[in-house]
Amino acid sequence: MRNEDTIIHIQRTTLTNDTALSLINGGMESLNVFLDNRPYFSAHGTSSQIRTSTPDIQLKIIWPATSTHIRKYSKQELKMVNETPEMYEKIVLPYIDSFPPERLEWVYNILNGKKEAERILYNDPDEENGFMILPDLKWDQTSMSALYLTVLVRTRKIKSLRDLTKSHLSLLRDIKLKTFETVLKQFGVEGNKLRLFVHYQPSYYHFHVHVVHLHHETLGGMTVGQAHMLDDLIALLEISPDDSPSILAQMTFTYALGVEHGLYAGFLAYASTT
Repeated sequence: MRNEDTIIHIQRTTLTNDTALSLINGGMESLNVFLDNRPYFSAHGTSSQIRTSTPDIQLKIIWPATSTHIRKYSKQELKMVNETPEMYEKIVLPYIDSFPPERLEWVYNILNGKKEAERILYNDPDEENGFMILPDLKWDQTSMSALYLTVLVRTRKIKSLRDLTKSHLSLLRDIKLKTFETVLKQFGVEGNKLRLFVHYQPSYYHFHVHVVHLHHETLGGMTVGQAHMLDDLIALLEISPDDSPSILAQMTFTYALGVEHGLYAGFLAYASTT
C-alpha cells in the first residue's frame, strides 16, 4: 500500500442504547456546552469509562484508489446541473463507456460468488431478473437504526436509472418485495421503516438499489436530486409509453455535481456552445 494511493474513511460507530444510557448516567469525564439557546443545547463530551464490545470507530478503505475515487472523496465545490437527454447521449454515455471493464470487477466478483459470499442475505441466480441483497460497507451491522443494504442486479445491461424500461417493472417490484421479506426475516425491521432508492449520478455504473433504515440521519446520499425513490421509478415506468423511450430516458435530471467530477468539464463545455 506504500506506493499506491489509498483512501481511508474514518467515522465513529453508532452507540447502543445501553452505552448511551451509561454515558448519560455518569459516564462523562468532561462536557463542553458550545450552544446554549434554551430549550436547545449542544455539547462535546469525552469519556473513557465506557467499555463495550462495540468498536469505537469504523474504517472504510479504498485501495488502490483511482483518480476517480480521489476526486469523489476530495472536498470540492458543488454546482447544480440540468442534464437533458441530449447531454446524456453526448456527454454521460461516452463517459460511462470510457471506463475499462476492470472498474466493475469488484461487483462481478460479488455476483460470481468470488467475494463476500458469506455476507449475502438473498440471492436469485437468474441472469436477467435475479439480484443479490447484502449489507453495505457503510453499515457496521450493529445498530438497526443505521441499517444500510445494497441490492445488486445480475444483468449487466442496466447502467443507471436512465436505462430502465417498462420491461424492468417485474424486476423492480421483486426487488422491493424480496427486500422487505429479507429485512424482516433477518433483522426484524418492517418494510415501512425502510427507504429504497437509486442514485443519479451513481458512484458506479452497474444498477443497484440502496436500502436504508428510515431513522438513518447521517447519510448525505439521500440528498434531494441525487436519491430517487424506487417506488417513484416504478410509478414513472408504469405510465411510460409502450412504444417509445421511457419517461426516465426522456427526463431532464437536476442534481449537484462536484467540479472535480469527470462529467463536470463536459457539461461546462456543452453549456458554452448552447
